[in-house]
Amino acid sequence: MKKIFTLFITTCSLIFLICCSSKKNSETDNTHIIESKSMVGFWRQTGVTSNGKTYDRLTSNYKMINDDGSYFTFITWPKNTSIGHYGSYEITSDSTLTEHIVLHMNPELNGTDQYTRFKLIDKDTLIMDWSLDNERWVCEKWTRIPITKTHEGMVLVKRGTQKKTEILD
Repeated sequence: MKKIFTLFITTCSLIFLICCSSKKNSETDNTHIIESKSMVGFWRQTGVTSNGKTYDRLTSNYKMINDDGSYFTFITWPKNTSIGHYGSYEITSDSTLTEHIVLHMNPELNGTDQYTRFKLIDKDTLIMDWSLDNERWVCEKWTRIPITKTHEGMVLVKRGTQKKTEILD
């Protein structure tokens, strides 16, 4: 009887531990990239450096940093959109990472590493200083792309109909 009781307690404990660890994993695995508060996310370059000074400037450069260690940038041009470069990244400390460039719009950069110092100012602002040679650095400011809310005067088409609905917020 003592062996059965011990086996029962052990089994219940094991089931409890498995359930708790599964719940924790499902909570972290279900964080969508849009809800991330880390550098993982969808970003737009909103600041550039010129002559050693950083200026706020809304650019057409975007960057997607994925939680699987991959990233890509893309650029919107007046008549099209193109991938700027893509590859993988490796965080090397709490403020540095290395981007391993697979393919770049400048073919000379294919297969190279880009060294990056980063600072997450707040959950929506990321400063990235990057260098190809660890000597000359370029500073960029990136802002997280927010979820769009409906705006006053926006015209929407109701799902499943061709009926337009005007938002009057």
